[in-house]
Amino acid sequence: MCGFAALFEAGRRFAPELLSRIDADLLHRGPDSGGILNEVGASFVFRRLSILDPTESADQPMTDDSSALSLVFNGEIYNYRALRAELAAAGVQFKTDGDSEVVLAGYKVWGEDVVSKLEGMYAFSILDRNRGIAVAARDPFGIKPLYLLRHRKLVALASEMRPLLRFVPARADEDALADLLTFGWAPSPHSNMQQIERVPGGTLLRIDLKSGDIVRRNFSDILDTLSADSSVSVEDVYAEVEESIRAHLVSDVGYTVQLSGGVDSSLVAAVASKSSARPVHSFSVRLEDARFDEKKYRDEVVTRYPLEHHEIPFSGIEFAEELPRAIQHMEGPVPHGGCVMLMLLCRASKKTSKVVLTGEGADEMFGGYLRYELWRKLAWQERLGKWFPNSLLPARPPFLGIRAMAGRDAAAYSSVYTNFEKIQSLFPDLLPTLGEREKHSRRFRDFRDRLFAVDQTCYLESVLLRQDKMSMAESVEARVPFLHLPLLRRVNALKHSIRVPGKETKPVLKSLAAKYLPDEVVFRRKVGLTLPYRDWLADERALGRYLEYLTESGAELSTYASRDNLRKRVSEFRGGDDSVAPDLFRLVNIELWLRSVKDVAAPEWGDQQAVLH
Repeated sequence: MCGFAALFEAGRRFAPELLSRIDADLLHRGPDSGGILNEVGASFVFRRLSILDPTESADQPMTDDSSALSLVFNGEIYNYRALRAELAAAGVQFKTDGDSEVVLAGYKVWGEDVVSKLEGMYAFSILDRNRGIAVAARDPFGIKPLYLLRHRKLVALASEMRPLLRFVPARADEDALADLLTFGWAPSPHSNMQQIERVPGGTLLRIDLKSGDIVRRNFSDILDTLSADSSVSVEDVYAEVEESIRAHLVSDVGYTVQLSGGVDSSLVAAVASKSSARPVHSFSVRLEDARFDEKKYRDEVVTRYPLEHHEIPFSGIEFAEELPRAIQHMEGPVPHGGCVMLMLLCRASKKTSKVVLTGEGADEMFGGYLRYELWRKLAWQERLGKWFPNSLLPARPPFLGIRAMAGRDAAAYSSVYTNFEKIQSLFPDLLPTLGEREKHSRRFRDFRDRLFAVDQTCYLESVLLRQDKMSMAESVEARVPFLHLPLLRRVNALKHSIRVPGKETKPVLKSLAAKYLPDEVVFRRKVGLTLPYRDWLADERALGRYLEYLTESGAELSTYASRDNLRKRVSEFRGGDDSVAPDLFRLVNIELWLRSVKDVAAPEWGDQQAVLH
């Protein structure tokens, strides 16, 4: 795992001081080594977290002199050994044992089609001097982030937004803010900041080094796999799950596993343990309030397998203290309070290894949310939304959401993903943009396919961003074995009657997990990570310390909402209305982010004149 920035502007040599500051911006993503390439018209800045081939020979930027190609690459390619053998058979000679050189050599041999051969998580940029172009790509799932800025003649790419804010002012994007308030996250291409785009997963960019023009190509659409194939069996899926977990164990610096007590992370821990000759280290964050902790299920897994288990105690006071730092590294509001816990888990686990395996992505692949159980009940809402105009629908729950979003996606968004009327009433001028969510779901007729379409694109992206940014805040590489292209192709081909029969969540994954784990862990109702926001907001030592931020004269949210209404919401909570606690946490979360945006230093380099040579 690494971090990079790639800067392109014809005739401009970027100032060494600028590149040094960008290097510092990315240091947490790669403290092991770094490198800078700086020539007229193009610069690469790279920070490395050494995982595969940790020798200096695999440092970046990596250049192939024979083809005048240079590469910066962030991520891991899990089929790199097979690709290396294929390239070696074609006459390629390698100088390193890592996957970065395989990407560079693959581009040299296959050109831009190299992306069709890569299986893994990645974002990269290649400077192709002979063709006068630069190429950049992000993996199909969007596991690794990639941001794009176009400012006058400048084209800049980076693993995080900080380097790009060296060129343009930090200003919150109001369209993204509307999504953040309503859904808790904003999908690509929104980045939360004006002028900066989050490049969607599966996108390849070709940049003309003279003109700065960009040609985009969607080289992989994961939703193309969402089609039933009767030839795919449950046993095929079992095999792919196990193979994917084993593939994600490849590391020259060892690995650890995140163990929450849920079926997903427990299955990863079990397969990893059975595949390892030595005890695997597992890590959990333990909440002080036992009502919200799953320790008894973790203990079942730890008892069954030879895990070296570590528990990190966690309180509401620690949550409040760490929240601003999590927001800083998230470069936006945290999409879930669990971000803070993940950051602390990685802080502890990096003492053992720089790699942690997690169970993220299983819910989106296998139908793990309660909405997949409820789809039969929700079908009538969808039909009402189609058949009746808004004026004929009652203005009361559960019809409010249908009135707001009547039609094809009413059930998918209003009834399933969020009940946003209460919080949206505070911000009447900030309406969420449903374009990306609607675009993906409208490709499918079946309601369950539409749920998977939104989950595997928009919702999954928020999960992956928090995985990347919270782990990299502590210089740790987080891997997600359930998000692997060969596995996706199998899972998305399962019939609905097998994958989401509507009686329980992710039955296919549970049937595999039952071969590894106790029934008490596998066959229990999904709880998910629930945090005691009410208790923490009521505690002035914890989140309660931030409630005044919403009501004071300097509240950033008062730009978009009446301060009286914000005060009223806080008063409702203090008066005993516990139902507003989740909304209050979201408001505190966004207020802290908006304040951090205001604190970003003004750009020093956006108007720098090009130096001609």
